[in-house]
Amino acid sequence: MTTSACTVGSRRPVDLALRTPTPNGPDGWPKVEPLLARLAALKPSDPNRSRLRHHIICQCVNAARREANRYRHSGETNEDLAQVAILGLILAVDRYDPARNVGFKHFALPTITGELKRHFRDKSWSVKVSRRVQELHQRVRKAEPELAQRLGRMPTAADLAGHLRLCEEDVDTARVGDAAYTARSLSWPYAGEDDRRELGESFGAPDPAIEAVVEHDALSRALPLLPERLRCILSLRYVDELSQSQIAEKVGMSQMHVSRLLSRSITMLRRHMTAEEPTALSA
Repeated sequence: MTTSACTVGSRRPVDLALRTPTPNGPDGWPKVEPLLARLAALKPSDPNRSRLRHHIICQCVNAARREANRYRHSGETNEDLAQVAILGLILAVDRYDPARNVGFKHFALPTITGELKRHFRDKSWSVKVSRRVQELHQRVRKAEPELAQRLGRMPTAADLAGHLRLCEEDVDTARVGDAAYTARSLSWPYAGEDDRRELGESFGAPDPAIEAVVEHDALSRALPLLPERLRCILSLRYVDELSQSQIAEKVGMSQMHVSRLLSRSITMLRRHMTAEEPTALSA
C-alpha cells in the first residue's frame, strides 16, 4: 500500500467524517480516536464502514512511514519497511478498542514496531539462525558504534562483552551470525592475489577421491586379517610395484604360484570388504 493508494476517489456522496480534515497532534500522529469510535459503532454490513476504515488508514499512513524510517539503516529498502509498517497500521486499526480509553497512537506504535521486528526476525536474514543469535547480533551491532566513539577505536570482543555484560563467546557468536544476515552472490567481485575474480572462483572443487573413502576404509580393516605371507606378497606387488617374476625370485617360489596367491588374496579381501561381520581370513 502506498500513500497514493489511499486517495478517496469515489464520486458517491462522501460522509462528513471523510471530508473533514483530521487534526494532527504535536508528534504528527492524527487524532483519529473519534473516527475509530464511530467505526466501532458501525455494523460490518454498513457501506460507510469500509470507506471510513480506508480514510482512517490513509490519515495515519505518513505517521507509519515515519516509524519505518527509523530503521532506514538496517539494510532493508525503505519501501519494504514502509509496506511492513503500513501492514502494522492496518492491524492496529482493525484491533483497536475505543472502550479501553487508550490513545490510538499508544496502541498503534507497539503494533507497527512489532511487525517491523517480526520482519527483521523472519524475513530479512539470508540464512536462518536461532532467535538467540539474532538477539545477540542486534545488541552487538547497536553497541559497536557507540563503544567505538567512546574508546576512539574499534571495540574488541572483550570490550563489547564488558559493555553488554556478556561473555566473549556470545560476542563471537553474534559476529559469526552477522555473516548469515546478508548472503552475497557467487558472482560478487572478489580481489584475488593476482587479479580480480568472482567470489565463486575462490571456493575449492569437490575432491574426486571422496567416493573412494568407504572402500579405502574397508580395505584397511580387511588387510590385517590376511596371513602375513599374503600381506607381504600384496605389498611387494602394489606398494613396491615389483613384477610377478621379481616377487617370485625374492620370496623363493615360482611365478605361477605368486600369481595364484595374488588372485587368492584379492578374492579374500573382496569377500571380507563386502561381509557384514569381519572374520579372520586364512590362506
